[in-house]
Amino acid sequence: MPTPAVPDVLARLLVSTRNKPEATAVVVGESALTYREFDAASAALAARLRAAGVCRGQTVLLYLRQSVHTVVGMAAALRLGAAWCVVEPGHPVERIETLLHDVDCAALVLDDTQSPQVPDSARIHDAARALADAAPRPLAVLEVGGSQGYGPAPGAEPAPAVDEPGDLPAYIITTSGSTGEPKGIVVSRDNLAHMVAARRDEPGRPTFSTCRFTWDGSLLLLFQALCTGGTAVLADHRAIPDASACAGLVLRWRVAQLVSPPSFYRLMLPHLAGADAHLREVILAGEAFPEALIPQHRAVLPDTRLRNEYGPTETTVTVLAHPVSGPYGGKVPIGTPLGTTAAHVLDERLRPAPAGQLGELYVGGAQVAQGYTARPGGTAQYFVADPFSAGPGARMYRTGDLVRVNEAGEIEFHGRADGQLKVRGVRVERQAVEAVLESHPAVRQATVLGVPDEHGDTGLVAFWSPAGTAVALPDTRELIELCAAHLHDQAVPETFVTVGAMPLAATGKTDEAALLALLPDAPGRPSGGAGSGWTPLQSVVARLWTRVLKHDRFGLRDSFFSVGGNSRRVVELHLGLQREWPGAVRVGQLFDLDTVEAQAAALVAAQSRVRAGGNDGRPGERQ
Repeated sequence: MPTPAVPDVLARLLVSTRNKPEATAVVVGESALTYREFDAASAALAARLRAAGVCRGQTVLLYLRQSVHTVVGMAAALRLGAAWCVVEPGHPVERIETLLHDVDCAALVLDDTQSPQVPDSARIHDAARALADAAPRPLAVLEVGGSQGYGPAPGAEPAPAVDEPGDLPAYIITTSGSTGEPKGIVVSRDNLAHMVAARRDEPGRPTFSTCRFTWDGSLLLLFQALCTGGTAVLADHRAIPDASACAGLVLRWRVAQLVSPPSFYRLMLPHLAGADAHLREVILAGEAFPEALIPQHRAVLPDTRLRNEYGPTETTVTVLAHPVSGPYGGKVPIGTPLGTTAAHVLDERLRPAPAGQLGELYVGGAQVAQGYTARPGGTAQYFVADPFSAGPGARMYRTGDLVRVNEAGEIEFHGRADGQLKVRGVRVERQAVEAVLESHPAVRQATVLGVPDEHGDTGLVAFWSPAGTAVALPDTRELIELCAAHLHDQAVPETFVTVGAMPLAATGKTDEAALLALLPDAPGRPSGGAGSGWTPLQSVVARLWTRVLKHDRFGLRDSFFSVGGNSRRVVELHLGLQREWPGAVRVGQLFDLDTVEAQAAALVAAQSRVRAGGNDGRPGERQ
């Protein structure tokens, strides 16, 4: 039976524009556009892209910090029958160059370099020009925002491509390959349209996503809102690491539906009290769902539904869903199929696994993506013929996830069949991280493991053994900088442990249990500088760093982000500072105040302001 046709997302977006032109369409941080404004902006940018040579089937690289410009760029690409690919500035240049060789990319869009809202604009502009010079085919570079807006005056725009073939690419999402090089996943317009059509959510409501546009989780509710006349609300690049700022957007826009990875939602919850007056549902996706989060959610938002969703990028965002109730005894199901999706739990001979037995999850249906860019071997390995479908050329995606069907008929996730992990909602290939570490001349062998913390959030721990010829061993900062230069943020290990040699199990493989036994139960106290010339306040700040970083190998002027800090850990650091000095610093400031010295100085300044205002207590305290 053929898959029923569904309307293209651009056609549905244009209907929303005709029906609700003055309604707010999209909000990213502090910037908002009505449907009329959004339509005009995307049409104007599409005209500029067409004039720059972008044609149907090509790709537009959105080299933008998370902002409303990114959403405009997505719609502009769709209007031309082109695809978009979002890559944020700061991404390793070598990885972007690999992508440009794999994809027929005709234009690169970046923020206006004269805008005071864009930090490091000159560096970003230079990087964009270098990418254009290194591209294997002509790559136009266009700036958006600033005085020129998105493009020419109304009247020069091309007609929107609403009748394009459904197999044209809509977007490309990059993930890490096992060698560390990025691989692009090509998702078609039909794939995206079926994902939106599969959702049975209430139309026309405000939605919110905590996700970056570089992760397809950001699309889960974005097009649901735009295609039904709702308001899509997202955090911008300044607010996205700030749980309090994200919660503020939910409250300000009276959001009805929210999507987030569980690890970040846990940080948002304390700031969402009272949101259940309008927040109807919270969707958690991208990571394993820790059952301990259920009572925490109910304590803050007793009237808000909770749902667990699952979907590899190769199957267009989300394909399984489970309404969370509990208790579950440790395994929250990932659910049952949405829309036209078919889920098969198969053994190694592609036979259905017996009920209750582990098998590998294969996903079929209209959301199975087209494959990997310039990687026919990888596409053939994971996108395989679907023997369960009567449709001509039907394929299913081999997820690599080990699952079983429980007694209620719900699918449960039980780990990976390979070395893949999900960290803060982003896919990480263990082998890719190990390969980067082993490229260091002083590292003989590396093993990277995912280790849950006390909240159930997965962090990466790298165990490494020195090379026999090594004269000097690298410190934690050097290894972090090496990984950061070749991998995305979530793939940089948070903890490094040196071992004399990798322990081996009886099978001859690395004994991962023995490695985990080497982890300390608790971090040590700050040493070195903390006892030699550091002020008492600096020592207190250092203890907070140690608690968050799980090590004390940093100096007074070391950057938090060069010694193991990341966007999740900076939020945890801010929570610790808030407990000690309420209101003294905002989480966004910690990206600039990134040393113990600078943070202690900011606390001193905050205390001085409080005293000058007549309050002898700590900043933010009531007397």
